[in-house]
Amino acid sequence: MERDGGTLARRDFVKLGAAAAGGLLVSFCLPVRTRAAGAGDAASAGAWRPNAFIEIGPDGAVTITAPCPDMGQGVRTSLPLLIAEELEVEWARVRVVQADFGERYGDQDVGGSTAISEHWLPLRTAGAVARQALINAAANRWSVTPASCRAELGAVIHDGTRRRVAYGELVSAAAAMPVPSEAPLKHPSSFTLIGKRAPHVDAPAIVAGAARYGIDTRMAGMLYASLERAPVFGATVKSVDATAALATPGVRRVVTLDPANVDARVALITHSVAVVADNTWAAMRGRAALRITWAEGTGVAESTDAIRATFATLVKKPGKRLRNDGDVDAVFASSAKVVEAMYEVPFLAHVPMEPMNCVAHVHDGLCEIWAPTQVPSDAAARAGRMLGIGRDKVTVHVTRLGGGFGRRLETDYVVEAVLLAKELGVPVQVLWTREDDVRHDFYRPMGRFRMRGALDAGGRVVAWSEHLVNTSRRDTWRPIVTAPSEESEVYPDDFPAAHVPNLRVEYTPVQSRIPRGPWRSTLNSANAFALQSFIDEMAHAAGKDPLAFRLELIGDPRVLPYGGHGGPRYDTGRLRAVLALAAERAGWGTALPKGHGRGIAGAFVFGSYAAHVAEVSVTGNDITVHRVVVAVDCGIAVNPAGVEAQAEGGTLDGLGAALFGKITAHRGRIDQSNFHDYRMLRMRDAPPVEVHIVTSQAPPSGMGEIAVPTIAPAVANALFSATGKRVRELPLR
Repeated sequence: MERDGGTLARRDFVKLGAAAAGGLLVSFCLPVRTRAAGAGDAASAGAWRPNAFIEIGPDGAVTITAPCPDMGQGVRTSLPLLIAEELEVEWARVRVVQADFGERYGDQDVGGSTAISEHWLPLRTAGAVARQALINAAANRWSVTPASCRAELGAVIHDGTRRRVAYGELVSAAAAMPVPSEAPLKHPSSFTLIGKRAPHVDAPAIVAGAARYGIDTRMAGMLYASLERAPVFGATVKSVDATAALATPGVRRVVTLDPANVDARVALITHSVAVVADNTWAAMRGRAALRITWAEGTGVAESTDAIRATFATLVKKPGKRLRNDGDVDAVFASSAKVVEAMYEVPFLAHVPMEPMNCVAHVHDGLCEIWAPTQVPSDAAARAGRMLGIGRDKVTVHVTRLGGGFGRRLETDYVVEAVLLAKELGVPVQVLWTREDDVRHDFYRPMGRFRMRGALDAGGRVVAWSEHLVNTSRRDTWRPIVTAPSEESEVYPDDFPAAHVPNLRVEYTPVQSRIPRGPWRSTLNSANAFALQSFIDEMAHAAGKDPLAFRLELIGDPRVLPYGGHGGPRYDTGRLRAVLALAAERAGWGTALPKGHGRGIAGAFVFGSYAAHVAEVSVTGNDITVHRVVVAVDCGIAVNPAGVEAQAEGGTLDGLGAALFGKITAHRGRIDQSNFHDYRMLRMRDAPPVEVHIVTSQAPPSGMGEIAVPTIAPAVANALFSATGKRVRELPLR
């Protein structure tokens, strides 16, 4: 099996054995992607660590363990589909179960739209090996060659004699046989499940309200905690009067959490006071009765207005040069036309519908965690380091997530639960309110872009310069006294890099106490707005159609190097194709009603390609988005129904942020608190979204975040088409 330029030996990758119920158990190992917080256990280095399991019962029923958390991206359906395809079983007979965290499962973390691409070959290989083992067992029974047999719908068939035996009758024999030395993967032309629409395995339970999320976890003797967190960034607890809180019926304890008492590399928490009670309502009532005096410190100087003032100064100065092709200054000085613009994006909150929550139980030198987390490995590592125990003593039960969008890549809520469980000696559930969630998020960074472009007499782009100044998310956990990180929040190879001979990309970080983190599609959600809007500005300055201008700039299809996430290369022909497809299906160039306009944008995002065309109109200050067409190329679409769902959901997520999303701070506090002042997209705001999937034989890439970045610039460009006014700041006004 080829992976990352090397070969993973099948006999090291897959092992066969007997299941407890007498069936066939196939276990296999995946490479582990390490994380900063205690990832990688030295004691297990070089040892075989089984990853995921296929169990075939004597009755032929197939159970597939899904290794990764599902937060709505559908991996509990798509990953088992990869195994079932190669195993040659009926999807209706497959039962999917969720794996708890364990090193035998390899990389279980989800983020960056990598689940499908990372598991594409390993999971198919495991299914193929299991299929071949069953074929070998049948051939041995019949005294024929394995090559004369084939698998189909949960059975092995010998075409020469028309004999057929069900998998369930072969599992005992297959379990005793050696691992097959050869197990070829199916050619895509013979796929029967991959590429076909499959319903989400959890859909019936979700619709019926029976799906179990982290917030639904209950244990005997469990207590409930609600935390009052520092209202000002960097504030500390000066004094606590818990008299009224402790007098509240049901309240058991009041506990102060001080991150100074925890390893700074592990804590990830602010100063807070927890009220622990017999139920959530009592904990919240007790919390409201607390009387806390905070030492606010210098955090009161933090505000978005102050950050904007810093941006205004720094964006006009040189930044760190990340790319400097050709002679940018000379070409700008001699060009026929120079276009310049400033773009700005605000802080954004994640606001998943299920607020942060976690149950932890620390007992007998062990720790158990029930958490809706995107990073079970990180949760286990941090808990182990806080408690001074090995990761093998920490169990993370991976629950279904009620949305993540990057927020659950952080584990602060897990840390809170573990600390309280250690203090109290009983299971504790930490549950955040919506106000906690909005005011104590890890926000998408705020930033300002200075864009400059030069055109020659023929309207061709001959020079390009971009400079981003932002509150880098990479500095959130660095001590406030240190200098900002030099690591960029820009992908220097993003379009139009390599398409313009003279190109400069600069970056300047700005330190802030406001916590920042990855927001769905990370850097792309902000950067694409500036890049794709400015491309539109350049097209109009050149007097050319925005689609034709883009295609002319892209030029002939070719493969270019790409150093950012989703690389190491991207195909300009595939980018051209999604732009052309979206434009065609949207009727680009056809007449629109008076006052309406169309806008287009397209980008390479995390290994996939997406383009949007939006149709909008403006009445007074109200923007109406009438229709959105999105074209995506994610390689082989493992489950087209899932691809469509992610394209629709990502489009609407990005549209809501483009129209309404904005977090502001004043005197060290977040101004917004709930959906009344942090508005989300409502049904009346949501346009029909028409999805078109490019048919491809390329290996599959991600879809969870692909459709988010280009909807905002498509709408902004449509606004210009409709009104002649260029909007360069989000949210759009």
